[in-house]
Amino acid sequence: MKRFKNFKALARAVGVMAAVVIVVSGVTFAVLQSQQVKLAGNTVQTATANLQISADGTNYASSLPGFSFSGIVPGGSAVPQSGYAIFLRNTGNAPLSLKFAVSSTPSNPDGVDLSKVNIILTPTSTGIPQSFTLQSLVTSGSNGGTAITIPSSLFAGNTATFTLKASMDSDALSGSGASLGNIDFAFSGLAQSS
Repeated sequence: MKRFKNFKALARAVGVMAAVVIVVSGVTFAVLQSQQVKLAGNTVQTATANLQISADGTNYASSLPGFSFSGIVPGGSAVPQSGYAIFLRNTGNAPLSLKFAVSSTPSNPDGVDLSKVNIILTPTSTGIPQSFTLQSLVTSGSNGGTAITIPSSLFAGNTATFTLKASMDSDALSGSGASLGNIDFAFSGLAQSS
């Protein structure tokens, strides 16, 4: 019986020692954990896409009065001969791909075939014209416009300079003359990844 008591005492001592080891190791584990660190107050923000237009290269705005393309001879040269100057400036911080459209419904009391009216946009940097039919610009107006191919990107802080002319095919109308009005040319810039 004495052996049994010694065994009991030994078991109790082992149990107490195991409990002490568990508590001590738990405390040691807790002491060895690092404190929490963090990056506080983060923000997520997009780049800005902002395009402005000018007729003189000095005064920029989001809208300007349009031009009068008068004296067009169907089948003849585009007018005006030297073209109207247009400056587009990227005042945002993302590179932009440029698009061109008509954002209004033109008045056409004389029934001119708009697919035979040409709007010619020429970048002064290359002199290579891009011709759009008035009808294609009207149609593309509802989905953002038709791509301007030169320049392929207008980088932040840069300006692209163009001339703008108009012409008509010889069979664009029948009669002694015609007039189109309410034509709003719209330029837009779509942000591109760098």
